[in-house]
Amino acid sequence: MGTTLPFFTLSLFLFSSYASATQGIVGFGITLYQDLCCQACHDSLSTLYLNCTTFSDDSMSMGMSMDMSMDMMGTTSPECYASNIPWLQTMAYCIQQNCNADGYPAEKQASCFSTQAVAGAATPTFKDSLPATAPTVELGEDEMWLNVTSLVNKNIYYKTHGTLGEFARSEYIHTRYSVILYLVVIGICLVAGIFAQTRSTFIGFQKYLHASTLWAKLQQYIFLPALFGSRRLEPLPAHVGYVPSRALSIFISIYVIMNIILSSVSIRSFQPNTWFLSPQFELCEYVGNRTGTLSLVNLSIAILFAGRNNVLIAITGWSQTAFLTLHRWAARVAAIQAVVHSIVYTLAYFEPGYEGAAAYAKKAAEPFYWWGIIATIALSLATAVALLPLRTKFYEIFLITHIVLVILALIGCWYHLVPHFGYVYGYQVWLYISFAFWAFDRLARVARVAYYNRLGSSTAVVEAIPDCDVMQVTISPRVAWDFGPGQHSFLYLPSLGYKFWESHPFSIAGWKKQGQSSHIASTPASLSDSATNGEKAQDAGVVSSATEIGSQPKSKESGQPAKPPHQSQFQDRSSIQFLIRAHSGMTSNLQRRLHSSPSRSSMEISIYTEGPYAGHRATLQPLLLADTVLCIVGGIGITNALGFVQEYMGRSRQAGENSGKSRGVMANAKRFILAWSAREIHLIEHVKQNFLVHADDAGGVEYSFWCTGHSDTAAQKLDSNNDESQNAQSLTPKTTAAITAGRMNIGTVIRSSLEVGHQTTVLVCGPGNMADEATREVVSCVKEGFKVDLVEEAFAW
Repeated sequence: MGTTLPFFTLSLFLFSSYASATQGIVGFGITLYQDLCCQACHDSLSTLYLNCTTFSDDSMSMGMSMDMSMDMMGTTSPECYASNIPWLQTMAYCIQQNCNADGYPAEKQASCFSTQAVAGAATPTFKDSLPATAPTVELGEDEMWLNVTSLVNKNIYYKTHGTLGEFARSEYIHTRYSVILYLVVIGICLVAGIFAQTRSTFIGFQKYLHASTLWAKLQQYIFLPALFGSRRLEPLPAHVGYVPSRALSIFISIYVIMNIILSSVSIRSFQPNTWFLSPQFELCEYVGNRTGTLSLVNLSIAILFAGRNNVLIAITGWSQTAFLTLHRWAARVAAIQAVVHSIVYTLAYFEPGYEGAAAYAKKAAEPFYWWGIIATIALSLATAVALLPLRTKFYEIFLITHIVLVILALIGCWYHLVPHFGYVYGYQVWLYISFAFWAFDRLARVARVAYYNRLGSSTAVVEAIPDCDVMQVTISPRVAWDFGPGQHSFLYLPSLGYKFWESHPFSIAGWKKQGQSSHIASTPASLSDSATNGEKAQDAGVVSSATEIGSQPKSKESGQPAKPPHQSQFQDRSSIQFLIRAHSGMTSNLQRRLHSSPSRSSMEISIYTEGPYAGHRATLQPLLLADTVLCIVGGIGITNALGFVQEYMGRSRQAGENSGKSRGVMANAKRFILAWSAREIHLIEHVKQNFLVHADDAGGVEYSFWCTGHSDTAAQKLDSNNDESQNAQSLTPKTTAAITAGRMNIGTVIRSSLEVGHQTTVLVCGPGNMADEATREVVSCVKEGFKVDLVEEAFAW
């Protein structure tokens, strides 16, 4: 969270300064009809012509007959109002009579008289304008002229007062409910964050929780299980979507139900009404304004939750996958509310008293109206293209289209609101919040790239892992960061001639700080050389496990272990390693470039890193008290798990050297078990030879491997490896662990790691179905009374 928090604070400061400069929102900086009785008096009388009113036709001037029909609108200037005795006395008496009834003190009546009657002028004053004797003649409802001091028409005043009051009440409630929604949604996140931070900071509190029966029940029934069945991270059939976890589903349910309630309640009509010709149109107006305002609020929440630099991730410890799920639900709610907003405003023109299609067509031709239509369509399409089948099959197209549609929706909202309403109601503030969240995330991304690359690219060596579609990428960042397990970084590869703006997240498999020796033992190139000198397996390019673990190829000249190319290059510098599987798009282009390089197995490129992300203590706090850490890994998920392996080994060495209490997220762990299933035998071999070679140096490390590939080559390799593993077990029992053919039995693996009275934390790094199966087994173990916790390091689309 190092660079995120300062940028977040700066963004909030700039936003608050700008929002305060624009006077806020209704009820928070903006007051509608603060002096309602004065406003009602003004609006009840301001349509009347005075003897100083002027008209565009010179022949229709002050001397014209009072009963003449008026086809032309007159203009009454502030000077006319300030000097016209009937206007001043009628307004003053109306304010005195009606504001006394509303409990307004004389000072407030004088102030509002100055504002409403004489446009803020100091003279004439309220006291001077009061008539000496009370007027007795009441104006008629169809009166057009105010020529003598009169009583305001009671019916007109009642309708005007009620219309303004109900509209103001409605606007205040729109804002109040919007703020309530924000407070509840962000409040839930903050409460969860405080709880997570407390657990990770105060170990005694976490021990108390683990000893609590209530906590075990909450884990068993709320925090761990799926909503129903076992699917959480595995897509539903036909890839129609995901079912969120039970805890996340509760949050989403609260959120959706709140929006339904807040969109529906406290809406009422006032009739007779001076603005709306029918109660149906009035209700459409208020429902439209409510749903429109809440849609803007939910749009800003959706943008907040979508950000990579969302500070709530670090506070709560929730994964970005969880916040992306919340992002999609917030966007769906915002889109539905925008559609309802558009529908009710369309239906309003077909209500009694209006001209139907003709009236709607006339209104829809106004720019502010069709910009609103554009915004609604863009937001709806942005939600529709985010359906799981589309975003998984056409991710890059989806991403660009999604961003463009959201930007179009925000632009449409701006031109729908500001040119028409101005800044009177503060609707634009909700857009400022959206702009602030979006700008903060984008600026933070740029700042990370600029800072960690020092305005230039970093150097990377890309190496092919023989006979599989995985590459090892070793980067020497220009600026070292605080390396840790569970981190990932976004990588940009403009040197490929690819889209320079595109980036993808990759888990960090390992790291070396400046001055440290690398934990990487060898590389594909060095292993291949070794095989050429007599230790070659039957399959070309495959490393035989007969090579003694811990030994390295010798250089011909010195007989000393030869350093792989990237180790020599990065020997005295910080470096980070990634294992990247080629799919489509950027990774496919990288693999093609590697295969077309002169060596076809290794190349150097320039690269930009944006990271680190994740690895927060609040996320990993279940590891703090673990006696046993069990890593269940599937496929390329080993990339994430290897960071925890390195952390455990480093912690063990540090504890041995210092002969004291170790520190770190696994400070209490005495046992670390890695159970990994992958379909490529060659990937397993590469990781064993390159990343696990020093595992024997750390006490308590155990691991097992499963190969799910079905090729003849894999079968031969498994037989060869297992024979050689048995022969070498007396020398290196861990690193020569046998590779089992077939699928891992996750339930058996988990239960074999459990010990009565010991805390076990299961760390899952793998595809959705594996994570869901592991979760189901963990919940079952909790029901049986074992102390088991879960950390999921899995990504769902």
